Amino acid sequence: MKKISLLIFTCLSMFSLSAAEISGNFALTNDYMWRGMSQTGGDFAYSGGVDVSAEDNGSYIGVWGSKVDFGADDDTNMEVDIYFGYSDESARGVTFDVGYISYNYPGTSELDFEEIYFGFGYKLLGLNFAQGLDGAPDNMEMSLALGESGFSFTYGEYDHYGKYEMLSYDFPLQIANRVSVGIGLSNFDSEDGMADEDGFVITFSM
Repeated sequence: MKKISLLIFTCLSMFSLSAAEISGNFALTNDYMWRGMSQTGGDFAYSGGVDVSAEDNGSYIGVWGSKVDFGADDDTNMEVDIYFGYSDESARGVTFDVGYISYNYPGTSELDFEEIYFGFGYKLLGLNFAQGLDGAPDNMEMSLALGESGFSFTYGEYDHYGKYEMLSYDFPLQIANRVSVGIGLSNFDSEDGMADEDGFVITFSM
């Protein structure tokens, strides 16, 4: 927890909160899927986070946490991610995002790892690459958003683990404009002797 507190303090010290926009998020899901793999053993999860973005440029910082369950062999039941970066859009409509993220698992620090990430987008297409630090595996991900239909498709390759695909559909709830629903089908093909995974995910977020 000392490491997490230090990271949060360091990130916040980069910002003048008087010139920043603060936002929050919360979600409930039947299964926390990450890069095609369940992080809760197929069980439900709740998650939430806070983001702080500078009003005069594209820099941001944030913290996000979720319930996890890796089985009886691990003492952790929580994931805490801390990240900061910079994002912007060019005059031609090309978006980019570059940053750093630290994945932390209180109680099981040997699972902790860090990445530097790069993301690019243009119209319906997206490309993201995460460079693992200190021997952590890399991840490459491509996405296609099908216009304003709410449908999207994601394909990724996670080094030493496997390949994954996700087809998802997102839509707002009419009863509350702040609540959205995401429905997804995922597939994970293992390359490391682990079991393949198929999942159905429904998420309520705000």
